[in-house]
Amino acid sequence: MQGPAPFPAPPPIPAPSTPAAPKPRRAFPLWLGVALGVVLGVVLMVGGFAWWGWNLFEDQATAAMNAHPVIQRCIGTIEHTSLDLSATGDDPRDDAFGFRVRGTRGSGLVIAVFTTADADNEAMEDGELRLDNGKTIRLVSDEDDDDDHDPGQDCA
Repeated sequence: MQGPAPFPAPPPIPAPSTPAAPKPRRAFPLWLGVALGVVLGVVLMVGGFAWWGWNLFEDQATAAMNAHPVIQRCIGTIEHTSLDLSATGDDPRDDAFGFRVRGTRGSGLVIAVFTTADADNEAMEDGELRLDNGKTIRLVSDEDDDDDHDPGQDCA
């Protein structure tokens, strides 16, 4: 059969193209960044609450120490307190804390048991005050403070 072809000529075959380059992978996936952000936020919140709680306890312990008559007589009004970790760790009682205190009359180390009296107050139980001059004075709680306790103990 001669003559025109019943169909037009087929379109030319395209030349083979190079495959598209794959998208580069992120070195730091988005989900990993979000997860790290959440973990960091939780850690900061827990640390903030712990710091706030410790400061609250230290303020209440300072108020309890300020109210004790022996500390008033030997140290005066407490101007500064700081936790003494070695004294706290060396004490055999599990619930004893050691505080370095500086007041209007002197300074020293208070190692005592602090118990929660109510939501806003700590009570200081038995302990001792070690003055910087080397003298050690026993501290008793108000309930244990009876007539055999010498109120005129010398602080010097």
